[in-house]
Amino acid sequence: MALIEQFGRAWADSPLRPRPSPAVMAQWSALLEAWVEDDGLPLFVRKHSGDRGSVVPHATGRALVPCDNSPAQWAFVMAAVGECPTLQDIRSMFAEDAIPVAMIQKAAERASATQRCTLSRQFSVNHHGWKLAHVQQIGLNERTAISEVPMDRLVSHFRALMSPSNMFVVPLAWAGMAEVEPVIQAVIASS
Repeated sequence: MALIEQFGRAWADSPLRPRPSPAVMAQWSALLEAWVEDDGLPLFVRKHSGDRGSVVPHATGRALVPCDNSPAQWAFVMAAVGECPTLQDIRSMFAEDAIPVAMIQKAAERASATQRCTLSRQFSVNHHGWKLAHVQQIGLNERTAISEVPMDRLVSHFRALMSPSNMFVVPLAWAGMAEVEPVIQAVIASS
């Protein structure tokens, strides 16, 4: 365990670890809060059953878009290079289907999806040699349909999924280390 803790501290403090600047993370936090407040924008939910990219109406009327980790990778890569879209940019990106919702969509998913953008190499952390991890775990662990999950839980999930301040990367060859608690704690301590 001591070696894992040592690795975690070394990686967390390494100048080689890609990470957004504090200013960019603050911009993303503000963007996500505005996004949550804008009922006209759908929220991404990383829980799907062959429906990535579809619009699922929540019991409250808010639109939800089931996805995989693709929008999180997109957000992290943008933040790591110092970019943060505006809320108007997000509206335009939804209209233009420019935010990735899946790494690959199956034909059946594409047939019913309104959002069909897949993760390009430009925004794939894996393509750049990294594994994306979330500090605060984002799994919903619900058997309930997302349309019936309480909205406050979905909002928390969306923030955790999309916030670059809740993400970090490790080299792809060490992907399993991203799930180890001492590594996560070291990243938290270095933030």
